[in-house]
Amino acid sequence: MLKVGLIGCGNISVIHLEAINKNADALLVSVCDIKNDVVSKVANEMNCKAYTDYAEMLEHEDLDVVHICTPHYLHKEMIVKALSLNIHVVTEKPVVMNIEESKAVQAALSQSTAKLAVTFQNRLNPTSLVMRRYVDEGTLGDLIGIKGFVTWCREPIQYYAESDWRGQYATEGGGFLINQGIHTLDLIQWLGGEIRTLNGSYSTKAFQQYIEVEDTAEIYIEFKNGAKGLFYGTNAYSTNTPVEMELMFQNGLLKYMNGKLYIEDENKDFVFLEEDFAPDQRGMSYWGASHQKTINAFYKAIIDNTSDYINLDEGLKTIAILDQLRNKDK
Repeated sequence: MLKVGLIGCGNISVIHLEAINKNADALLVSVCDIKNDVVSKVANEMNCKAYTDYAEMLEHEDLDVVHICTPHYLHKEMIVKALSLNIHVVTEKPVVMNIEESKAVQAALSQSTAKLAVTFQNRLNPTSLVMRRYVDEGTLGDLIGIKGFVTWCREPIQYYAESDWRGQYATEGGGFLINQGIHTLDLIQWLGGEIRTLNGSYSTKAFQQYIEVEDTAEIYIEFKNGAKGLFYGTNAYSTNTPVEMELMFQNGLLKYMNGKLYIEDENKDFVFLEEDFAPDQRGMSYWGASHQKTINAFYKAIIDNTSDYINLDEGLKTIAILDQLRNKDK
């Protein structure tokens, strides 16, 4: 039985706590948050210990695994601390805010017996796995183009103003790209392959008076295999619309819309292939369908001592893309 702790009792922690409780190999021992009323409520509901100091929890509890669900600027120090105590880590994206921060994490990981997993859960969505299979097996020929569109809504008062770490480079590490668009950008590079070159731009089109980071971005990518990629995304739309993706092959087309994947047939009609969400899962569908799968896979990798999980190197690939864009503007 894996003894598990969790740091950060905000919105995303709900999904992690549910996944922990549903896993037969895990026991939630403790939770931590700097807000005493918040952590006490969660600890009461989960029947576990409550802490307001994460270092105290890591040092006093004999944990096997810790989940990090905190603001971005806290990830590095918390990961390094856990790894120094040989505690396995599941961290929410982004694993760190930039490649410079990753150096401390890489050093800590190299000196630890623990593993580090990054929750790019959308890689394990049923539709993503089918897309990856078409890429790997070459059923439709070589991939020649891939694009992704993310048009979501983050109301500045309700979203940015309620949490003082959001919207600032020092604490969020960026804006739309590092927080919301990062999952689709990860899928584009995961499916497209190694990148040869990229160019893009980002700007604050709607929320200038509220944030210093971007709310909108576009990127053009050339992959080493010759495929071309396009990404566009924004937080400034009127509502959260489903992510859209398209994969163009030499001999066919895959299209992802409304959580469903389609293939274009010889009549140019789209035929259903796979779906991500059951009807009761659609409330927060933009988070993806596969946190449970991602966490289960990591626990199994710990128990079986395998490397079958999304590791630090994979988690840093999108961070490298974001760094390249930002360094271009310096």
